Amino acid sequence: MNETDKPRPYILVAEDEPTNQYVFRAILESGGFEVKIADNGLLALEDGMRRRPDIILLDMMMPVMDGYETARRIVEEPFFDGVPILALTAKAMKGDAEKTLEAGCDDYMSKPVRRKDLLERVAHWLSQPAETWMPRRLRMRSEDLRQAS
Repeated sequence: MNETDKPRPYILVAEDEPTNQYVFRAILESGGFEVKIADNGLLALEDGMRRRPDIILLDMMMPVMDGYETARRIVEEPFFDGVPILALTAKAMKGDAEKTLEAGCDDYMSKPVRRKDLLERVAHWLSQPAETWMPRRLRMRSEDLRQAS
């Protein structure tokens, strides 16, 4: 098998704004990734369950289901174990990064994103063994289960 036969990493992008959808698709496809766009968090969950992505890029402010709720549901679902979540938000206020991490996202980028930065961040997360970051997510899941009981 040569390089051209390798499957391209599959990225699920949850983003409701059409211009951002276009920009993210263009950047990521130019980086050699396969991209699926979902207009909201609920569709992202449904699409992700149909085909497990290698990484999820998650806008935090969307209709139907926002990124915070979507991240919480992804963390609760063992099917998504090993799939990093990169939060994308236009809100760059103090505390926003922490809020996305508390919801279950593994990393945070503010919009607008620069092509180079986005591709580097995605490559970083795709190269990280899940063992380096999954324990945090598993702790979150167990804490959520304790609170629910």
